[in-house]
Amino acid sequence: MWNLTLEAKKAFTQCNLLPINETDEEWGMVLSEAKEEGEDIHTALKDELEDVKAELQEVLPKLFLPYLEDGTLNQPDLPATVRADYLQWIKEQEEKFEDILDAAYMQTTEAAASLSSTAQAVFAAGIHDFAVERLERKGNELHLFVNTEGGFYTASYIHFHFENITAEEDPCMIMAGQYMLYSELKKTKDGFALRVLLDCPETEWTIHMEKINAACYYRPSIYTQFRAEEKLEDLAWNDFVKQLNGEHSYWLITQDILSPIQSFTDNVQLVNGKVEFEKNKIIITSKNSQSQYSLAEYHLADFLYTDIYEDPDSQSNEPLAVEELEAAILEGSIEMQVRAWNTIYHNPEKHLDLINSLLLQVEITEENEMLLSVYLTYFYEKDILTDEVSRKYQSLLL
Repeated sequence: MWNLTLEAKKAFTQCNLLPINETDEEWGMVLSEAKEEGEDIHTALKDELEDVKAELQEVLPKLFLPYLEDGTLNQPDLPATVRADYLQWIKEQEEKFEDILDAAYMQTTEAAASLSSTAQAVFAAGIHDFAVERLERKGNELHLFVNTEGGFYTASYIHFHFENITAEEDPCMIMAGQYMLYSELKKTKDGFALRVLLDCPETEWTIHMEKINAACYYRPSIYTQFRAEEKLEDLAWNDFVKQLNGEHSYWLITQDILSPIQSFTDNVQLVNGKVEFEKNKIIITSKNSQSQYSLAEYHLADFLYTDIYEDPDSQSNEPLAVEELEAAILEGSIEMQVRAWNTIYHNPEKHLDLINSLLLQVEITEENEMLLSVYLTYFYEKDILTDEVSRKYQSLLL
């Protein structure tokens, strides 16, 4: 039995099609802002309702249909009791879908216990917003390649391998370009069954197979750092390679190829191919294909992955010596400031006087404002800040 269904997901989506303000105070603020800006809020709300009216008619309880028909369901003059009932209905539908997701996760966790440790970790973290990049079918096997960088996942790329497929409900339901939103795995008599809800287009895909394997690939930490600092495009490829961890293995992954890198000498040598730079282009040749990418749009590092996770923030978590803290916070780069404040954060009671002394000396800038607000809130909750420091940073503590 499946917990996860496309119908359940659609019902959850439809119940959230027409959000409304929950209190008279919120409506008052909305109406006041609209008046100040000269906006016809009533017409705007009416248009919003018309856009979703047909879909709402499919799921709304009869109690709310008269207000949907006369256009007042999302207007400020909706009776308070009806508003409360409507908000309660939305909450109940959301809780119902959360229960479905919880049940699907429990079944998935139980089934995944029979998989490899890597596959277990993937399903334990959950499948959310994975972009399907490529599918390769060979007999009764399927290789599914997904980009996970749109979600909150340590791995950036995953290669699923489904072996000895025994059944699949319409193979055309999954295709490159779709997004894997939710999944449920269950143990079967012959192996495993996986159900995935996809988007763009919205579909439900179910596959039964004997075995599931998964391989995870990660961005090198220096790639993440350079990209975050917007320094990657100006970095020469050879200089980038010099900063890679020489003890790790690396892969080149594009929408057409996933290949281990054999050597970084003479451009890049793949196990079954090569990479060349020619006339502002990257040319990737493999056994079965050739792809070209403009250097104006891509850096070769955009296609580089490793099988070892490297924490890009590991350096900021390395503690500084006590005698280094003051200089790091008052004179250091933003990275050094983070390291210094992180050092203090783990034992603030030990640095009471130093914290308040430094905060009185620090100047608030656009660069450090967000950083300071995080640590200030923490120190304030720990009752560490003096009255003088609290007054200075009153705007950040509100």
